Amino acid sequence: MRVVTAAQGTTRPEHEPATDRIPVFRAPYDWDAIDEAVRRHGAAIVSGLIGEKQVALFNREVDEWIAADEGRLAPRTASERYNLFLGRRTLRIHALPAKIEASHDLITHPELLGCVERLLSQWSNGALLSAAEVIQIGPGESSQILHRDTGSWWPHLERGEHPWNVSAMIALTPFTEENGATRVVPDSYDWPLEQRPHPSLIRRAVMEPGDVLFFRGDLLHGGGANRTADQHRRGVTLSYCAGWLRPVDNIMLAIPPARAAGLSDRLLSLLGYTAHDSTGIRGGLVGTYDYTDPLRALREGELR
Repeated sequence: MRVVTAAQGTTRPEHEPATDRIPVFRAPYDWDAIDEAVRRHGAAIVSGLIGEKQVALFNREVDEWIAADEGRLAPRTASERYNLFLGRRTLRIHALPAKIEASHDLITHPELLGCVERLLSQWSNGALLSAAEVIQIGPGESSQILHRDTGSWWPHLERGEHPWNVSAMIALTPFTEENGATRVVPDSYDWPLEQRPHPSLIRRAVMEPGDVLFFRGDLLHGGGANRTADQHRRGVTLSYCAGWLRPVDNIMLAIPPARAAGLSDRLLSLLGYTAHDSTGIRGGLVGTYDYTDPLRALREGELR
């Protein structure tokens, strides 16, 4: 077996580490190869997956939100160290399903979600939306510390062949070497926690609007430095976890049941309105409501 490693169609044997570049795939997409690249090496770029109209609609809503709430978008956690990690010149919008309507179609995008669910299938027969945020890196921002998203749960949980957290970073503006393109370290998902990469192993996710960087949550990655004077690098990160894990963000709290009732079943399942059922493998149920299906309870008006 050989896997595609670049837009030009070059290939390499499957046993050879793909640390020379982030694999790039263009339409028509070979999803088997994309899944394999993310699983084996940690990341892959899918070029042009999100259409121009979706990107434009999303950007328009984000512009409106920033214009109205820019003063509240800077980091303001109780930890100065964590504020520095988030970036003092980086604007963030969290809980997107409650704030940006255009996010709904991105979160449930069939090809995007299909890739995520296949990658999580070893651990779970369903996925939850763990976090959804716009990340806009401003001029003069420094590089973010390289980190693993899985550290949000418990850094010492098992890391191996199959991920239990997968993210999709969608470029909403060009991602360049100069304006803060995301940095990733291919093949680093199973390194010891204390191991740090040599600079020569760090790769940049250079992308155009509509391109998607898929990456394992246990892969070392981080935002790049924005060395420009007037460019803002904007992207949206959608992070998904196994259906039995507690999501990083309590997005359900941002969407009252009366409003949630108007959302699609597909989106509601990703927000936690369906129970994770592992009875087929001699397991049980998690995420129930009063020992019933929470989606049924919502649709029948039991939730207020």
